[in-house]
Amino acid sequence: MDYRKLGKSNIEISEITLGCWAMGAGREWGESLEDRIYQETVLTAYEQGINFFDTAMGYGDGHSEEVLGKAIKGIRDKIYLSSKCSAVGLTRENARKSVELTLSRLGTDMIDVYFVHWPSPEIPVEEPIEQLMKLKSEGKIRAIGVSNFTLKHLKRAVASGDIDVLQPSYSLFWRHIERDLMPYCIENNIGIISYSSIAQGLLTGKFTKDWKFDETDMRNGKIPLFVSPTFEMAIDATEKIRLIANRYGKTPVQAAINWTINKQGITSAIVGAKRPEQVLENVGATGWMLSEDDRLEIAEFTMEVAKTVMDWDTMYQKDDNRLEIKL
Repeated sequence: MDYRKLGKSNIEISEITLGCWAMGAGREWGESLEDRIYQETVLTAYEQGINFFDTAMGYGDGHSEEVLGKAIKGIRDKIYLSSKCSAVGLTRENARKSVELTLSRLGTDMIDVYFVHWPSPEIPVEEPIEQLMKLKSEGKIRAIGVSNFTLKHLKRAVASGDIDVLQPSYSLFWRHIERDLMPYCIENNIGIISYSSIAQGLLTGKFTKDWKFDETDMRNGKIPLFVSPTFEMAIDATEKIRLIANRYGKTPVQAAINWTINKQGITSAIVGAKRPEQVLENVGATGWMLSEDDRLEIAEFTMEVAKTVMDWDTMYQKDDNRLEIKL
């Protein structure tokens, strides 16, 4: 496992981050498991060298934070934690309460990285950053990050406080940050911790073109990558990744994670897991590297999938009022 400095902070995190969304989100990501299994998963990740764990207030209305907090009681001083809250919860009136609720659920007195989860059209970008800066000065937060920000949002945030990290969606199938956000972060020494790094599970190779998702599953027609014809194209591309991964004795998801964590600008890739065995497979992405020829080949044919959601992504940033900028 490689460890990398997070932006301009003094925090060094593992190249794979354990994502804890599914630990609190009920059946939104398929089968819901007992909390003890999630806690075993956290400890397995730690034993495998993962030292960074990501959650959010919105994951199961705080349940993910509670599960994670119980799991890390004996190892808190050896790991780093991040959590998130939307701009609405980080106004002048709400920020302190939101952060203290997270501290309570996690069972800690300090959060290593705290993210603005989503911007809001009703709240100036600067307001939550200014509030987090105050909490940072009090020692409740070590570093500040933003998630789901456009480049315009990010520039305004940087002008308002110390931004160490951006958390965007990024995978072989979701490449929009390569257009402007990734170059900006590289130039300004802002870390990038990618989420949806295995494309909501598509890159595991477990899905087939006739796969039926449970009605409560978020992937049941609600996420562009899982809508025809993109879904079928992604299945075909994952099978091509499988062929390349086989040359290294690896699985498709291990090759996909390896590609991402070795992409310039990426500090760490968030990879969710609900079971210990999933963690064990995911960490198999570390300790080796795809050849440059294989990296280029994978990047080329997966971009054909990414292009089918690129236009959607442009419309998303334009039309979804969560991403409009408050002037």
